[in-house]
This record gives sequence, structure tokens and C-alpha cells, in this order.
Amino acid sequence: MAALSLDCLTLTDTSPAEVIRAAGAAGLDLVSLCVQGPALFPSLLLTPDQERNCATMLADCGVGVHSLEFFDLVSEDAIEAYRPALEMGARLGGKAALAMHFTNPDRRHAMDLLGRLVEVAGEYGLTVNLEPVAMGQTRTLAEARDLIRASGARAGILFDVWHLVRSGGGVDDLRAIEPKLITYAQFNDGLIAGAPADMVRESIEERLYPGEGEFPLAELVQATPRDIPWAIECPSIRRAQAGVSGEKQAMEAMAAMRRLLDK
Repeated sequence: MAALSLDCLTLTDTSPAEVIRAAGAAGLDLVSLCVQGPALFPSLLLTPDQERNCATMLADCGVGVHSLEFFDLVSEDAIEAYRPALEMGARLGGKAALAMHFTNPDRRHAMDLLGRLVEVAGEYGLTVNLEPVAMGQTRTLAEARDLIRASGARAGILFDVWHLVRSGGGVDDLRAIEPKLITYAQFNDGLIAGAPADMVRESIEERLYPGEGEFPLAELVQATPRDIPWAIECPSIRRAQAGVSGEKQAMEAMAAMRRLLDK
């Protein structure tokens, strides 16, 4: 079975050390770390002064790092400016930089920047995964595949259930992608009829845990490669605001994921 990751956005405004502690308590294998600002929540950003504590926490909790978040394909200068974050993430054992084509309207430029990010990340022993984002410039799995092909870069695709559904996709869109291109998967749930005006807030603050919504998760699980990390990315600001601890949230999310897999 795939290694399971607690992706940091699940715990919303929580420090990296606490994300690691929660993942260990919930029995997860991996975490993602936000190493490059701006962070979606301020506390998520791993700063250099936290690195040593996080390294100790990873060792004590028996948790590894896979995905390093996140790197927008904005400009050549931005790619160079990402070096310290990539290097720090690699020192902590990170394996892949998460790239997004989010703000840059020039698709050809983004194609070149993806190739350059792959080169720079490779200097630190990292691969690159491109995540299609429903609110971004590259929105669908097919668009991500085509951008990677056009760039000639050796990048993979990070497949997120929420962004697939919110961009109008379904299981057939996942099956249409060559399996070896899917290198990371994020699971969550939601209602099929999401309000377009509410997409940003929903994406960042309030996704549902697997089994709480209407997404076709059973079919998507069947179509997802097994030899890649599978992550839980289910932010729930209402749980955090109600005082539910990070460990408790991680345990609840993990239990929901386990029920999905057991089916």
C-alpha cells in the first residue's frame, strides 16, 4: 500500500513541528512542509530558525518528509529565489517540490520556468510535481500533462481530488493520464455542487474528510497509482476554531482515510 502523508494544510494555522507531531501520533508515514512563502496560514511556514527543532521532531516521531510547498511558476528571478527553501527542505529529507502554474498568464513562459525549476530542484536532489489548481492558470490534469510534455521537463503531476472535481473533472480524466505521470495524490471530499464564488475559501479553509461528502472517491481510489504517496489534505478551520487539537484532527482525518481504503 502507498505511504500515507498528512499534508500540512489539513491542520490550517499550525506550526510545522506540530504538524509533524500530529502525523506521528496519528500513525502517518509522511508530512508535507510549507517551506516557501507566502503561506496560506502564517504558522505553516517553516523558517530557518525552526529547522533544527523540526529535524529532531521528525526523528523522534518516525515521520518522513515528501512534498515541499509551494513554488509558483512566476519568473526566472523567483526560481532563483527559491533556492534557500529548496535546500532547507532537502536537508529535512524532502523528496519533491510542489510547483503550481497559478498566477502567470503566459503559458509558454510557465513551460520554460517549469523546466528551470526542475533543473534547480535537481541540484538539491529533489524532483518536481506540478499541481493543477482549479483557480489557477493550469487547472486540469490534461493541462498539467500538456505543460509538462511541452516543457520537456522530467516532472510529475500532483493529483488532488478537490481540484479535479472543482475544475469539472472526474474519474475518466484521471484514467486518461498516463499512470507514471501521476506521482503524488491528495484525498479529501466535498459536495458536488460547490459554489464557484466560494472556491478559494473552501479550498483553503473547509474541505470535507473522506466519506463526509459526495465526491466519487471509491472510483478515484481505484484509478490512482498505488506506488506513490497518498496524502490527506482536508483543511477544517471550523474544527480548529472549536478547539480540536492538531493531533485529534490528524487522527480523525486518518481514520476517515482508512475507512475509505478499507472499502
